[in-house]
Amino acid sequence: MEAKNPELFSNELRQALREARVLIVGVGGLGSFVATEMAYLGFGHLILVDKDTVSPSNLNRQILYTPADIGKSKVLVAAKRLREINPEIKVEAIDSRLTHTNGTYIVRRADIIVDCSDNFATKKLLNRLAIYHGKPLITAGVGTWEGWVATFPFYLEELSQIPCLECLFPLDDKSSHLDLEKISGTALVSTVATVASVQVNETIKLLTEDPDNLEGKTLLIDMKTYQCTPIKIKKNPQCKVCNISTNQGKTQK
Repeated sequence: MEAKNPELFSNELRQALREARVLIVGVGGLGSFVATEMAYLGFGHLILVDKDTVSPSNLNRQILYTPADIGKSKVLVAAKRLREINPEIKVEAIDSRLTHTNGTYIVRRADIIVDCSDNFATKKLLNRLAIYHGKPLITAGVGTWEGWVATFPFYLEELSQIPCLECLFPLDDKSSHLDLEKISGTALVSTVATVASVQVNETIKLLTEDPDNLEGKTLLIDMKTYQCTPIKIKKNPQCKVCNISTNQGKTQK
């Protein structure tokens, strides 16, 4: 699907979006917005991973689903909707949790990882897989009024200088199983949409090698005060993940 106003998009940008293989982990609040926006923008290939089913409590902020979808697989419903939005898009629906067993196969096939998960365990796993396989990771979290987005350019050669998610949020085995939504409160759909749009914009910037991005930073978004604050992430020299991880599986961006 070409843009409604193609003069706003260069041929290079349209081609970059069509050829991109984007992995979206989690198609709940953030993921449903991210995937929908990418379908409208003309992204060519999305890989969706989620084991959850649609519940009534999802419908106030997860825009791909309707009351008729309650009880159905989120990724299967999402894939169908996205193809209706953009008949040319290729959508792979993986109705499974991301695990150590399937993670390597899934991550290696993507050009960019967009983390829309709502729990630390998945974020922790994605962070480690992205480092090992040299994939850029755009991760985010959202609460009622606040959200954050961070970009980790693990595809760059100077990997030893790049901080990771666990430099930002040191995660022990206990904290990695906490539910982020229970910690921060159910998010307003407007807050979710804003944070998801930043993730989409970051994806476009990485695909087009736009230097004005959030690589190595986290953007704090406060929808009450409308303040957005980018903060440089400091690499933790004691981090047990990015300081000891090898990059044997690294692939080209």
